Amino acid sequence: MGSLPASVITCKAVVCKEVKKPGQSYRDVIEVMDIQVDVPQGAEIRVKMLSAGICHTDISNIRGFMTKPYHFPRVLGHEGVGIVESVGPKVKGFEVGDMVIAPTYGECGECSSCKSGRTNVCQKYGARDPPMEADGSSRFSFVDGNGKKQYLYYFLALSTWTQYMVVDSNYAVKLNDYDFPAAHGCILSCAFATGYGAAWLDGGVRPGDTVAVFGVGSVGLSSVIAAKDLGAKKIIGIDKNERKRQVALSLGATDFINSEGLGTMTVSDKVMELTGGKGADCCIEASGSDALMNEAMKSALPGKAETVICGAGIFPDDMLKLDFTKFLFGNKMTGCIYGRVKIKSDLPFVLEKAKQPDIKAGINRILAYDEKTKECGYQVDIRNGSEAIYTMLEKYLEDPEAIKIIIKLNDEDEPKRPPVKPIHF
Repeated sequence: MGSLPASVITCKAVVCKEVKKPGQSYRDVIEVMDIQVDVPQGAEIRVKMLSAGICHTDISNIRGFMTKPYHFPRVLGHEGVGIVESVGPKVKGFEVGDMVIAPTYGECGECSSCKSGRTNVCQKYGARDPPMEADGSSRFSFVDGNGKKQYLYYFLALSTWTQYMVVDSNYAVKLNDYDFPAAHGCILSCAFATGYGAAWLDGGVRPGDTVAVFGVGSVGLSSVIAAKDLGAKKIIGIDKNERKRQVALSLGATDFINSEGLGTMTVSDKVMELTGGKGADCCIEASGSDALMNEAMKSALPGKAETVICGAGIFPDDMLKLDFTKFLFGNKMTGCIYGRVKIKSDLPFVLEKAKQPDIKAGINRILAYDEKTKECGYQVDIRNGSEAIYTMLEKYLEDPEAIKIIIKLNDEDEPKRPPVKPIHF
């Protein structure tokens, strides 16, 4: 499918002007503003964004996590899905009209990390740091009060809370063959792949295993879904929010621990009680709590189990304390970005899993997605302005039912490219 020559686009984006300090509100630092999105260069694609997800990492970033104080103003977001609007001159494998997501890491397949089979942190296509182009420019900009052009920083090599995004095509994945709703594309670009991969690749869950999931937000619930799909016999969901009990049990958890309702017991004490004193075969920490990270390791079966840390939220000055005796006797802990899923080698498997009726129903539950109305239960439209975004952010933090909130960015007013039919020889 061809395209007309691209030109600079003016559109709306959610911009964070500075780190949110204690005592400040979102109104002090967040604004929906008009920005300019440049023409894609080299191997870049420009994407008309349909939906973007709100992730706990985004909220933490507003508070200064994984950033420098001078890396502002920036366009937020790292979950999202859209339609390719234009392509750079060196793009291969993508055309205008493709439906795409852009996970945080690419996969060159050539660096020692990609070849190792032990990580998805590609040395060539990693999370961009600093979050600008190599020459100090950005594809995002705005005109300040003095009429001068000012660049905007990216977040995690991309920024999705904008009506148009420019991203290196080496980070992009086509969804043409899957026919997912736009909201599903959001969660597949981060939360679901992270949770599924944490259980599958890093956790190594096998049939008959016991799995403990610490924090049952969108990532943790995706790990619950994965553990059930991978054949775990006992799945323990752990959260301080009692309202998460029913959703965790409905998605496959066999037990639920309210971490704030244990009296003198610790969470690891309770996990040990539920496992007959043995501990879990796999522990997945998806809350980002430093205290729960230690409790997760203490809950693991010594010498065998892997404790997978996939919840972000610890700041550089925070101290992660570990039980040395447990560690010495074989309890293991590993960090996990994007579920250790590599976008070429592993993501197709995860996407195929997401098509299964029972897993799709689980994703619908996380999104509060109504297949009749094609809307999510917790959704806000960027075109309604800053006040709608403020309300949404407050709801994200305060409403215990809001597992995942979606920002609607554009209407899907142009057809997706049709699925490619397989050729049989």
